[in-house]
Amino acid sequence: MAEFETISLDVADGVATLTLLRPDRRNAIDMTMRAELRVAVARLVNESAIRACVVTGSGGSFCAGGDITSMRDREPGIEDARERMRQTGETVLAFLTLEKPLIAAVDGAAYGAGFGLALAADFVLATPRARFCASFGRIGLVPDFALHHSLPRRVGLARARELILTAREVDAGEALSLGIAYRVVEAGDLASEAGALAARFVEASPTAIALSKNLLNQTFGLDLRQVVEAETMAQAACLDTAYHRDAAQRFLEGAPPRFRWPAEA
Repeated sequence: MAEFETISLDVADGVATLTLLRPDRRNAIDMTMRAELRVAVARLVNESAIRACVVTGSGGSFCAGGDITSMRDREPGIEDARERMRQTGETVLAFLTLEKPLIAAVDGAAYGAGFGLALAADFVLATPRARFCASFGRIGLVPDFALHHSLPRRVGLARARELILTAREVDAGEALSLGIAYRVVEAGDLASEAGALAARFVEASPTAIALSKNLLNQTFGLDLRQVVEAETMAQAACLDTAYHRDAAQRFLEGAPPRFRWPAEA
């Protein structure tokens, strides 16, 4: 297993847990963490034994965004900035297009890039003290980490416009009502609840999950005919999997399915 300085990546029983480990900086993303996240997400993408993933923070925070100190110490010039942001863009694209269920377990601040990282997940579990903020405008920046893509898809364009332009904070209750958070859980239960949610997907069809996630990522850019055609091809692929044949046989025999929601105890 790769050794990291600013994150940890643990895999057990098909579930990977990625933890940000800069609690003294509220897990703000510096250049080292940016590089390590690229390595970690590549592992999430490429290891078939990983069937679901959790991303979380340490020390009572999720992620406070980009580390302002590392931004201040960077080399000046648009060329350097564009190269750094290109690498960041590749990382968040890998998170957003991950073909496996991704759960963000958010305690405390999810600001700036941390907000974007949370919204790269399929499900966001938040504690009552979780706070979300597209804080970029406070320091004269525009959102990155794909927030212009993910936030409107969660809350609608008008609300996303308001949250981005005002850079105001959203608490856990409002996040739940807006659809940013899937569920609010107590801080002491966050890790176990996130792990249990991820574990529910271990017995799901990886092909069906991957193709559905891909279709959902494209759906606002496709017209009706294109959606139907994409579904047709995806369904044909699923019908040809051993997973589907086994699931169909279980159904015909009256046996319990491998995957159902909610998962049985």
